[in-house]
Amino acid sequence: MEFKVEWDGDVTLVHPEREQRAKQDVNALFGVNGVTTPSKHLSLLVTSLGPGEKSNVHYHLEHESALYGLRGSVHFFWGAELEHDLIVGVGDFLYIPPFCPHVSYNRSLTEDAAFVTARTDAFEQERVVLLPELEDDRCKPRVSYVD
Repeated sequence: MEFKVEWDGDVTLVHPEREQRAKQDVNALFGVNGVTTPSKHLSLLVTSLGPGEKSNVHYHLEHESALYGLRGSVHFFWGAELEHDLIVGVGDFLYIPPFCPHVSYNRSLTEDAAFVTARTDAFEQERVVLLPELEDDRCKPRVSYVD
């Protein structure tokens, strides 16, 4: 099989020095994105929530997200009124469609929860939409804590 490979741009190695707090109020180790590389359509980062933490309720404009569980677990709520939920843990993959309101709660009060997170948006922080009208702790009584 013969084929010709063409590309523009350079291969880029990113070695983030420290976590930052993302707009959706999670810890983020920003890896590949449009700020750190010439990426035009992709972001890849590690996100985490400390013990007992939750993200802000938010959605991502026009872009898909995928997560892979590295450590711990979260209780994930989604929907117009955050009416749906599931548990995401180590080894689980999660797909989140564009414009889907969601929030995550770390299920542990003593351990971090961490995920590899990919999005079809190289500038994903600029396109996070916060939903303060859903920040009323409606999900907290439904969180399945592990400790």
